[in-house]
Amino acid sequence: MKIVLVNMTKQGLLKGNLYSELARIYELLEKELMLLNPGCNRCGACCNFSAFDHVLYASTIEVDFITQNVEVPDFNISDNICPFLKDNQCSIRDFRTLGCRVYHCNPHYREVLCDVYEKHYQMIRELGGKYNTQWKYLPFLDQLAEFKSDPSAFCQP
Repeated sequence: MKIVLVNMTKQGLLKGNLYSELARIYELLEKELMLLNPGCNRCGACCNFSAFDHVLYASTIEVDFITQNVEVPDFNISDNICPFLKDNQCSIRDFRTLGCRVYHCNPHYREVLCDVYEKHYQMIRELGGKYNTQWKYLPFLDQLAEFKSDPSAFCQP
């Protein structure tokens, strides 16, 4: 019984370290975005994926980070709208995915979007290897729906 507690503590520490490093990657991204100044009026329009003909992809690391820090509300996946959009505002701004952080409505910014995204995506992918976590890169809403149906199976060390 004591071994299980030690392992659980190590797993908790590893996840804490993983999340700390993910937060640092997000901080680096925010600094880069400040220099680029793509502008965001926080209108929430981009969270309506159908309106933008967009599929938001995320890694399991990012989805795990969200689900460990905020409650996932009930939602209808066929609505194709982020369930964290409340009153046209992101209700999980501090925990949002890389795709949410990088996407901006400014058409002039889209030219550099792919490079900025790819750079930080690779950093997150490397975290997966460093912490030996399962790597999946799937539609965000699909992963949230999977989490809602079986939370215990989703957040494995």
